[in-house]
Amino acid sequence: MNQFPFLEIEGTPYEIGYQQGAHFKEQVQNNIRCYQAMFQDYSNLKWERAKELSRRFLPVIEEYNADYLEEMRGVAEGSGFDFEDILALNCRSELVFVGNELDKADGGCTSIGISSDAGSGHHAYLAHNWDWKTSQRDSMIMMKIHQKNGKPTIFMVTEAGIIGKTGFNSAGICLYLNALSTNEASTGLPLHMAMRGILDCETLAEAITAATRMNLGCCANFMLGHRNGECIDLEIENEEFDVLYPKDGILVHTNHFVSPRLPKYPRKDMGKVKFADTFVRLGRADKLLRQKETGISEKELMEVLKDHVEYPCSICRHDNPKADPGLRMGTVFSMVVDLTERRIWFCKGNPCETEYEEYSL
Repeated sequence: MNQFPFLEIEGTPYEIGYQQGAHFKEQVQNNIRCYQAMFQDYSNLKWERAKELSRRFLPVIEEYNADYLEEMRGVAEGSGFDFEDILALNCRSELVFVGNELDKADGGCTSIGISSDAGSGHHAYLAHNWDWKTSQRDSMIMMKIHQKNGKPTIFMVTEAGIIGKTGFNSAGICLYLNALSTNEASTGLPLHMAMRGILDCETLAEAITAATRMNLGCCANFMLGHRNGECIDLEIENEEFDVLYPKDGILVHTNHFVSPRLPKYPRKDMGKVKFADTFVRLGRADKLLRQKETGISEKELMEVLKDHVEYPCSICRHDNPKADPGLRMGTVFSMVVDLTERRIWFCKGNPCETEYEEYSL
């Protein structure tokens, strides 16, 4: 398969981490190099200082779920890197704001939820383009994780060394992330820990609780779907959150707050400042989906994810050489999930250039 490297693993949290680290040493090294450079560029933060700062998150992660620290220790020992190297990767979204560089990009993505009342054959779907630094294609991995602690099996796509990210689990929960930001950085749980917490859940209600029971260390948007046919969108902003529900079975989110209650005054939405294209991508995807005369299928979702209106800052995003390096990004991967039949279609890079390949959970 012409995709990111894939590994199926099983074990305790430590064993799972160790297998990831041992198998993906090169990708972990690539990931560390990326964030060494990014921390320096965004926040004038040296990697050794980032590692030191990441230890501040140990108490909150342990309180949230101590198994996640064990898994990170396994990644470190398997890959040969320091534990603090792996911890810093897992706190990377929070560490980038140490220098208060809130005008820099932290990912620009498009997520789509189709509940069973709008999906073809009454199937429900979740679809997503993850836009970030295209150099990160060399750091990406895919894993099927069988957990011995009684938690669901997870198909995960992640940056090597990070234990929580995009995924779909055996209980029927699917998760995508869209970056959000305000002009006031929060403090709390690293968002990638909350993402792993969501993927360890069995229902949407449990997932909402997992994402919000502790303050997050930065703003985030989680698009969530379930094999029961329902989709929701969860916007989190400092100590506040809101849940959005599909209209006529269609739900789209990009990189600005949609809830009329967020962000809470006097905080301001910085996503709409950093990503003016967020409005066009959201409106364009929503319009294309509502033009469908019959139920929406995976093929139609793939076509939306290939859309080039407003190129290069389109739904299918390409590097823009005219943009500031801190804002330059493209689609790292594209993913469509049939929640009903538990089928996954995955595409490395831009979907306009690479074919989707199918996986099953």
